[in-house]
Amino acid sequence: METIASLLWMKLLHSIRKWHHSRLKYHSIRCLNTSRHEEISDSEQRPLYTSLQESYLNTGSVYVHWPYCKQRCSYCNFVKFIPRPNSFWTIQDSILEDALVKELQHILQNSYISTVQSVFFGGGTPSLARPQMVEKILRAIQENCHLNENAEITLEVNPTSIETRKLQDFKALGGINRVSIGVQTLDETSLRLFNRDHSVKEAMHCIGVARQLFPGRVSMDIIFGRPSQTTESWVQELKEVLSFSDNHISLYQLTVERGTKLFQQIKSGEVIVPCADLVADLYETAVSLLEDSGFKRYEVSNFARGCFAESLHNKAYWRGCQYIGIGPGAHSRIVPRIISEENSAVHNLCTVSNFKYDVNFKSSDGCGGSTVKHESNLKDSLFNSSMIREARVNAADPASWLKEVKLKGTGIRKSTTQTPFDVSSEYVASGLRTSEGITALRWNTFIPHISLWEVFHDRTLWLQECNLLQMSSEGMKATSHGLNVLDSILPFLLNISAERLT
Repeated sequence: METIASLLWMKLLHSIRKWHHSRLKYHSIRCLNTSRHEEISDSEQRPLYTSLQESYLNTGSVYVHWPYCKQRCSYCNFVKFIPRPNSFWTIQDSILEDALVKELQHILQNSYISTVQSVFFGGGTPSLARPQMVEKILRAIQENCHLNENAEITLEVNPTSIETRKLQDFKALGGINRVSIGVQTLDETSLRLFNRDHSVKEAMHCIGVARQLFPGRVSMDIIFGRPSQTTESWVQELKEVLSFSDNHISLYQLTVERGTKLFQQIKSGEVIVPCADLVADLYETAVSLLEDSGFKRYEVSNFARGCFAESLHNKAYWRGCQYIGIGPGAHSRIVPRIISEENSAVHNLCTVSNFKYDVNFKSSDGCGGSTVKHESNLKDSLFNSSMIREARVNAADPASWLKEVKLKGTGIRKSTTQTPFDVSSEYVASGLRTSEGITALRWNTFIPHISLWEVFHDRTLWLQECNLLQMSSEGMKATSHGLNVLDSILPFLLNISAERLT
């Protein structure tokens, strides 16, 4: 399911944090304290955002997190709750819907986003929600900014019979035009092991109904690397998937998370998962079979038959675009109009009045250590350590989130400033997962003072010679073989970025 994609995305962002940027000593810096933002002119309030193009500032996506599920899958450690009568985390639908709208309005009004290009309803199981929830969210967007005429509006769907019957209402009342269906497997034994609440028959029926309602806009999620899975059984399963699939398939390797029921079953020896070599074979077999059937691997886990079937919302994540996350546990990447109070105490907006500084450095061979004076690079160094965006995480449980929204208009529990280096590192980590790769044009949006070519070309010649990476003046991307081993390449590339930009 694309909920799995959301979790993988958050794990990817978390892994980047180990590449910390160093701080340089500098002289004669005038700082504008944003706690006095009402006394600062508009031209001074945005000095560090001027490198970001208006098209970047003004455009974004919205992710809506519905926190409830009917039951918990054995492999799942997502932010989700099972609603029970009188439990403190169970919130009445109408109250939760209105709080989601309030949070969305607050964030839109305090951001530069004027156009929303995609909306994704995830969870949890948002297909358990009322179609009116989708209607309220889309109306709030239209009342506070512009919702693109051809905006992609996706709903995650659990393929039970009850939820399948609601798809027509989600389309008619809510405006949903794309669905992502959590089939997960066509093996009944695996469905029982995963504690899924649908059958193979229900899943196939749901796909059929969805294809009639949303032709060409139905995604199917399948998990591989499952217990007892073999290459032969996997090939047969994929052929069956292809016999009734639409134009989009997402393949996710089973991830065993600590604290889940599946983790305990594997730890006790009750369940055995395939070895790493077999999992790699399963993935490569799937890539080959899907490509032979007309599907393009446009991202490591995502395959589409035709560019119009590709997920616009997920592509916005991978390209480093802004996105608003509302609801319990949701994440956001936003350029704020006003820096949050906790961040203004850490990162004041700085302008440079003197470009001289002292820095200890070592030559490329590791020798040296003398202090030299530079007179031209401080501006770039300050730019790399300046704040251009915020990374936000909402309170996880519905009750705490609702309390925050009522008090402050938003459920943000943690907000962290992001520098151009932070943003570009996320872009490298996510963009290289795609067939598009890292484009020089988008790199320049975040890092305008040094080109992608200058940072990576010479240091990656060996990767290019090994046919793992391609690079030109237009961008950098992994080859087909490189995508298969991307986890081994990525740390090296992030370290190059850290060395050049910090």
